[in-house]
Amino acid sequence: MTLVLAVAAMGALATPTSAETQKTIGVTVPYFASPFWKAGLYGVETAGKEKGYAVIKGDAKDKAELQIEQIRGFIDNKVAAIIIGAADAVAVAPAVEEAIDKGIPVIALSVPPKSDRLTSFVGADNIGMGRLQGICLGRAIGGKGEVGLFAGPDEIWAKLRVTGFKNTIEADFPDIKIVAEKAGGTKDAGAAVAEWAKAYPGMHGIFTAADTMAVESIKSLDEAKAMDKFKVSTSNLNDEARAALDNGTLTCASLQPAVSMGRDAMREATAAIEGGKVLGRIEAPALLVTREKVASYDFSKIIAPADYQP
Repeated sequence: MTLVLAVAAMGALATPTSAETQKTIGVTVPYFASPFWKAGLYGVETAGKEKGYAVIKGDAKDKAELQIEQIRGFIDNKVAAIIIGAADAVAVAPAVEEAIDKGIPVIALSVPPKSDRLTSFVGADNIGMGRLQGICLGRAIGGKGEVGLFAGPDEIWAKLRVTGFKNTIEADFPDIKIVAEKAGGTKDAGAAVAEWAKAYPGMHGIFTAADTMAVESIKSLDEAKAMDKFKVSTSNLNDEARAALDNGTLTCASLQPAVSMGRDAMREATAAIEGGKVLGRIEAPALLVTREKVASYDFSKIIAPADYQP
């Protein structure tokens, strides 16, 4: 029977028996509220249930110190494996190394901790996601003109998406120029796009590294009454971004199959526990959804069911 426990910090858990720990996997991700992590957890849980494994879940609430507590709680509870999406790749690395030193296989999901001793890494093709944005946005603005690029945070996934986008624009759309670029968080996106709408009358396209940034960009363009001049692209698709795609204010979104990635992470974990074949690295293919296709798109590999709660 599968036991599923969701906790904020692992110290509150009772220690499982040795029989239980042989079939228990600890999972910690940056925050449960994110549609991406929710979908990943759904994939982990469903694949674990099929294999007869219990899942102990930790919501790091985007705090490295909380995730460190959770990892050490997993170690204390002698879990058979750990699946982690790092809240801070550098900060959580020592705790991850402690787990590995104890013989616990560690599988990274999407955002790996800084370690060269991970059992496996399951991630998205972030360069491919950026490339799909480039193709979509380039075509949407007619293959010429000016675009702005909101690069997102100083994280590897964002940098790779930017690289994919820039390479595609340079190679496939020589008449498109990136005239403005800014890095930052979600709240910075809206302010940047508001400035660009005033400063660059020839700008008609906006790349955003993630869905929350697209939503803020669209809000700013709407407030400036400039939405009809712009095409906006993004990666991932939260509820607000999907609504924007439905109503046409968002042109397209490149996607990562988060449910499938969660399932792959669990398969790597169980293979490591059971002495099976561990692939070591799995890169999920980038996908694209547009306004024209969103109504009929199959999101089952991307988004958790509406009634699922981590």
